[in-house]
Amino acid sequence: MSDRAIIAVFPSANSAYDAASAIRNLADDKLIDFKVASGAMFKKDEKGNVIPLEEKNRPLWGTMAGAVSGGLIGALAGPAGAAAGATVGATAGLTRDAVVSSLDRGFVDKVAAELKPGDTAVVVEANEGSTSPVDSIVRSNGGRIYRSDLH
Repeated sequence: MSDRAIIAVFPSANSAYDAASAIRNLADDKLIDFKVASGAMFKKDEKGNVIPLEEKNRPLWGTMAGAVSGGLIGALAGPAGAAAGATVGATAGLTRDAVVSSLDRGFVDKVAAELKPGDTAVVVEANEGSTSPVDSIVRSNGGRIYRSDLH
């Protein structure tokens, strides 16, 4: 199993919530080698602002995301993303540089460049064996997936 940052991007919030719920439920399946460390969701609005998503009636991973998830969201949001990243859990003080250095080189920039206004993203820190279960969930919900091993 590998510790990974997984980013799944969807054209709608409903698709993202459905996928996030299914991804979270993978950990309950004893036959699948998958463990979620933390996760968060955000939407990029039409102006390019990053908006953290958590609804009381549709919780995903609670109110605190992990430091890498929160820092990654901040990094994906660009220069104005520090506040968004802090809001969803970048409480460990990770800067964009710290997040980028913990991931494969260019990963954050590639995802940020492909993240369009209106997209909703699920960011997960997970220990993952096979990539097939998450890939299947993301594809069946109309999303695209990005991964990077955490160092």
